[in-house]
Amino acid sequence: MSTTRNISEKKLKKQLQKVLAENPNTVKACVIQEAFDYHNITDFFEDLLQNGCSSGMISSLIYYRDTEKFFDFHYEEIMDLKTEFEESTGEVMHIPHQLKNHLAWFSFEQVAYDLADFLGLEI
Repeated sequence: MSTTRNISEKKLKKQLQKVLAENPNTVKACVIQEAFDYHNITDFFEDLLQNGCSSGMISSLIYYRDTEKFFDFHYEEIMDLKTEFEESTGEVMHIPHQLKNHLAWFSFEQVAYDLADFLGLEI
């Protein structure tokens, strides 16, 4: 996995703080807050996008009760992300079980991917 390391943590944090201020109470805000709580922002995105939420690295999205609460709170945004994904791939998303859990993780990971791209991280 290749990550651009020449972007300083300070610059990444500044960019994310601006995005956070413009997007409070969103999935994006949740991802950014988790990135700030991690030991290194670049490593956060690398670890998350390599291992996913199912790895347990996002402590607020481990238990079903928590993923269900996250889904309910961000319902409209999550459904928009799902629709965008399906339209861009031309396929209906297959959800094997636990709809709310699956879509909570999907939205968190998709937004993290978009943020990593925005930051210029090559992951």
